[in-house]
Amino acid sequence: MIYSLELIIVYFNKEDEKDWVEIEMSAGEFLSFEEGMEIFNYYYKNHYEELKKLCIFIENENGQKIATATAFYLHVPENDITGNVHWVSVRKEYQGKHLSKPLISETLKQLRRLGHKKTLLHTQTHTWLAVKVYMDMGFEPYKMGENYLGWQIIKKLTNHKKLKDIDDLEEKNMYNPLYIQAYEFLKEKFKEPFIYKVWNDKINIIGINDGKSVHKYTYEFNNNKLKIIENKNKSVQEKSIN
Repeated sequence: MIYSLELIIVYFNKEDEKDWVEIEMSAGEFLSFEEGMEIFNYYYKNHYEELKKLCIFIENENGQKIATATAFYLHVPENDITGNVHWVSVRKEYQGKHLSKPLISETLKQLRRLGHKKTLLHTQTHTWLAVKVYMDMGFEPYKMGENYLGWQIIKKLTNHKKLKDIDDLEEKNMYNPLYIQAYEFLKEKFKEPFIYKVWNDKINIIGINDGKSVHKYTYEFNNNKLKIIENKNKSVQEKSIN
C-alpha cells in the first residue's frame, strides 16, 4: 500500500506547548499532561520566546501537529559540539510514516543557521528504527563506551555498518528482566494499549496511563524477580493520550 502524506513545517507559536506535550505523551515519553508540562517548563520556560526559532513541528494536511524536535544547544559544549537536537518525537499513529528524516533535516538546517557546526542527538534503544535513520543521515555513534550495551542492542537490531566494530550481543541479553516482568504485571491488570514507565534510580516505581487514569506502584527487584509493594496512588487525567 502506498501512503501519501502532505507535510507542513512550522515553528513554535504561543501556547504550542500543549501540542508539544500531547505529541510527547502519544510517543510514550510522559504518563500525564501535568508531567509533560513540568518537563517543558524545566527545559524551556526560560527560553519561551526563543522557541519561535528553535522548536519545530510537522503538521498534517488538517493542521494537526504530529511531530516535533527542537534545535537547542548544549549548556556545556563538548569540544566543538555546541548544538543539541532536543526532544524528537512523532505521534504514535504517525510513526513509521517516514517523518524522522524531514523533521531532523529541518532541525539541522536551523542549527546551521544559528551558527552550530556540530550537534548531539540523544537516542534510546526502543527507537532503534529512528537511530538507523539518524546514522544513515550522517550521525556518528558518540561516547559508545558510556552505553556500550545500548549500542550492542542497536547493532543487533539494525546491523548498521557504522557499528561493525562493536561486539555482537546474544539475543537473550538484549532484554532487561525488570522491564519484561513489569510489562507482564501490567498486562494482567490493564487492557492494552497503555503507556508505562519504570523508574529504578532514586525511587522504584512502575507507572502506567491506561487512557483513563495514572496508576503508580512501588516495587522491589531482587535476584531478577519483581515484587510489587503497594499501589502508590491513582489520579484521573483530563487529557487524552491518543
